[in-house]
Amino acid sequence: MCSPDDPVLPQERFPLFVFVLEDKIRSHARETMDYFQKEGVELKILSGDHVKTASMAAKAAGLASWDAAVDLSEKGPDPDYAALCRNYSVFARVTPEQKQRLVRELKAQGHQVAMTGDGVNDLLALREADCSIALGEGSDASRQISQIVMLDSDFTYIPQVVLEGRRGINHVTRTGGVFFIKTIYPFLTSLICLVLNLPFPFIPIQITLVDAFVEAYPSFFTILEADTGKPGASFLREALKNALPFGLLVTLEIAYFSVAVSIPTAERQTVMYLILALLSMGAVAKSCIPFTWYRAVLCLTMAAGFFAALAILPGLFHVTAASRETALAAAGFLAVSALLYGIWKFAEKNMENKRRNAYEQ
Repeated sequence: MCSPDDPVLPQERFPLFVFVLEDKIRSHARETMDYFQKEGVELKILSGDHVKTASMAAKAAGLASWDAAVDLSEKGPDPDYAALCRNYSVFARVTPEQKQRLVRELKAQGHQVAMTGDGVNDLLALREADCSIALGEGSDASRQISQIVMLDSDFTYIPQVVLEGRRGINHVTRTGGVFFIKTIYPFLTSLICLVLNLPFPFIPIQITLVDAFVEAYPSFFTILEADTGKPGASFLREALKNALPFGLLVTLEIAYFSVAVSIPTAERQTVMYLILALLSMGAVAKSCIPFTWYRAVLCLTMAAGFFAALAILPGLFHVTAASRETALAAAGFLAVSALLYGIWKFAEKNMENKRRNAYEQ
């Protein structure tokens, strides 16, 4: 037994145990972070925790800019969200309303925003985001309003979702540049026919053959190709940009052979139809650049199937033999078309360079 006069032992002056609370990083979170950072995706972390807790969790998860952290509770009731979004990657002590404001500001700066969350405090931001992703183990409300739900809460699948989306966008962009030709030239050709009182130059069975071999066949089989490259800013604008020069060339050849060239009607219709098919095939070949063996085989079989059908059933598709003068006129127009297309692409590239230089300045 110890008396009151006995000295106090050192271990009685200090605690015997220290408890450390640490956030558990989800499995594969670092791999997911690395993937998106390599792809040029700007990552932000919005947390209600203390700023040091949030930044250390971001560091453990593999966020490169984990030290660019800010405590929003110290920024007042109406902070400069534009500056905050540009300068910081980790946001701590964030309220649900502030999460929504941050997402809204990122969208205003031209970003496409994807938001992941699992709690009720994420609902406003999830609803505001362009793409909302909820975790399967999160709240029922977050799962109900989100566009994507990770059922097993595994971030490994998010890059796979991105790659599948890229594959679909790239396929639509590539094939849309061919399909929109059939939207552009019939509209413009109809106007020409109405003004000049001319019949429409093609019959339905001819357009059906172009649809089958030049549009549907390569478009269907390119789905099997995994094109997961980074898409452009707007797939609709890109598809229209690719289709417009070919649509204008088809309209120009119809106007040229209908008005400026004096040849028999049957030969004129045959030549216009063959040039339509060749220009459409050119659009398909353009969409297949850079060529692979698979794309090269598709282009070759597309052309072989189309001309084989014409050779076997010329009467069905209303094609006839052309004279030497008609063939020379067609060859001349194709040469001029190639020159005009080259000028178009040169001007387009020059304009893009000017816009890029203006943006960099």
